Amino acid sequence: MAYLRKRGKNYFVRFNYRGKEYEKSCRTTQKAVADVILKEIESRVARKSFKIEELDEPKQKFMDDFIPEYLTYSQTNKSPRTVEIDTGALVKFRKLQGNIPLDSITPQMIEGFKAELLKTKSQTTVNITLRSLQAAMEKAVQWGYVGSNRFREVRQIRTPEGNEPFMQTKEIRKLFKVIEPGVYRSFISTALYTGMRVTEICNLKWEDVDFDHHKIHVKNTNGFSTKSKKDRTIPLHPRVKVTLKGIERNGSPFIFLKETGEIMDKDLMNKVFKRYCKRAGLDERYHFHTLRHTFASHLAIKGVSLYFIQKMLGHQSIETTARIYAHRQPEPLLDAVKQLRF
Repeated sequence: MAYLRKRGKNYFVRFNYRGKEYEKSCRTTQKAVADVILKEIESRVARKSFKIEELDEPKQKFMDDFIPEYLTYSQTNKSPRTVEIDTGALVKFRKLQGNIPLDSITPQMIEGFKAELLKTKSQTTVNITLRSLQAAMEKAVQWGYVGSNRFREVRQIRTPEGNEPFMQTKEIRKLFKVIEPGVYRSFISTALYTGMRVTEICNLKWEDVDFDHHKIHVKNTNGFSTKSKKDRTIPLHPRVKVTLKGIERNGSPFIFLKETGEIMDKDLMNKVFKRYCKRAGLDERYHFHTLRHTFASHLAIKGVSLYFIQKMLGHQSIETTARIYAHRQPEPLLDAVKQLRF
């Protein structure tokens, strides 16, 4: 019979083998790891064949071994955008903490990482990074590499609803004053009037635009998938229709191309947009995704149903849309009450 006992911070296994009692240090503070050692000892005792010195703590899993293993899982089961987030989160954590064993991660270490990120990243970005790392460590628990997910012990940053900035009408006009005619202007205009994500516009094909019925079909293909992995249809704004009809077709199925003839690159568009914002003297927090928030925020301000906004943005749940945009809608309750006539 074997059992665990804790002495100081570490766990020990007490067991009897061939009439003699032994106590073996597990050399770990993690009970889940100690349980693995306990079961191994019980198994060997039952077989009556092992050397005491062979009993040792299971080999630790280090970051450099775990990262490629987890990213392979991520690439198989998640969208390209989520894989990108997972990659960035793990690389950042590894860069700051080094090639450490997974079971050495502590809440204090995570808090330090969070504080370091906040020096250069927004609260929203930091929360996304923490959620990604929490999901990775959850998988590490399932795979038996660690006994518990220490990221669950660290709170995310509480952000006020609607914390993400959006552009006012006068700012939009200032922006377009500094953007010269061409593919960048067309790309940014399309984003502003459709709320599409940058990768969705990069992968937009001529066949996806129904000029006759004023619709744009955002599709999943073999080479591209939306964040929700679901197709959706959004209205083709008259200005976008004019914009797209003005783009010369050069035989490529894709609408937006770089000067080299290759499909437009999201990183390039992010840099280009930031450059134009700086030139126009706009808020330095603005980034390309701000155009999506601007699209949805102005619809909400004009009283458009959150249900319709959800469908156009491609959110998986109405709760997500409501959490971000409900407070920007006109107050509907007072108008509803005024309809009563007793």
